[in-house]
Amino acid sequence: MDVKTLISQVNEADGRSDLEQLGSRLPALQIRLIRDGTDANALGHAISDLADAFTQRFIRLAEDSLGKPPMAYAWVASGSQGRREQTVHTDQDNALILSGTADREVFGYFEQLAEQVTTGLDACGFVLCSGEVMARNPEWRQPLDQWERNFKGWIEQPERKSVMLAQNFLDLRCIHGEDALLERLRRRVLTLTRHSAGFMAALAVEALHDRPPQWLPGGRLWRFTRRPPVMNIKQVGILPIVGLARLLALADGVMVLGTRDRIQAAVSSGRLSESGGRDLTAAWDCMTLMRARHQVRCLEQGRKADNRLDIGLLSQEDRRRLREAFKVVRVIQSTTGRRVAGFLLQ
Repeated sequence: MDVKTLISQVNEADGRSDLEQLGSRLPALQIRLIRDGTDANALGHAISDLADAFTQRFIRLAEDSLGKPPMAYAWVASGSQGRREQTVHTDQDNALILSGTADREVFGYFEQLAEQVTTGLDACGFVLCSGEVMARNPEWRQPLDQWERNFKGWIEQPERKSVMLAQNFLDLRCIHGEDALLERLRRRVLTLTRHSAGFMAALAVEALHDRPPQWLPGGRLWRFTRRPPVMNIKQVGILPIVGLARLLALADGVMVLGTRDRIQAAVSSGRLSESGGRDLTAAWDCMTLMRARHQVRCLEQGRKADNRLDIGLLSQEDRRRLREAFKVVRVIQSTTGRRVAGFLLQ
């Protein structure tokens, strides 16, 4: 089954049980896409499009059961779904933006809607966020003016926790409802961030905090530890690029969402050289594809997909490519990234 066919079937599903059956096909779909030579960027778009379709269908089913929404709203996704970079091993990150002040009855409606949608997605393989960054959490289900106040507080008092919360929602994308609500919030946040050197500096510190390792596990320097040659490729390699690309884009006031698009925007603005952009994109492609292939191996072996890449299973060529990818990220963090941070700290 191809992606378009599965999306069509999701759109026509009669209820949750049908959607759960369709969700069970996602692992096999990722296996087929990777075996057919699909690159990681295309895979991310495909799985994200499917996550969008499942979300939209669950929302429509919830509205059918609960009745017409009492006010306009926007269901928004953040994280990898917002950036369109999902794989089958991705939890859900979402929120609700309500168009106006809500009383208890209105909040009750959207509480039920959010519960039905998030638990439905969980049953289809888009698991609940362990940090509760979801619309079912009242904290992430607020009127627009409250969201604006939240961001204002995060930006004006840039402690590490508030910066982490804010940066998670800098990847917002509207999945269903009134996109104008998100656009208004986006414009407001962009204005606030561009006029807050403290927040931008704190964001730069956070984005440059984690650096890829210089050595791969399993080499001579690791053997004495007697630990398995395993690393979380998302944590040590992919997320540092995500953070760096987000920082570069926001520093120029560019609100594109995808990591590759943000890298290209940094090249277009002159923040990043053409060769730097090309190398950083190649590093991104390398690590995200290795992650996707690792997940396929897990699924084919009947195991749950994860991000724990076994370096011992990589070929010598892949080990070389991974070392080079890590080096590229460290170099750009130390040069372009620190130049941006220094500028923001002035």
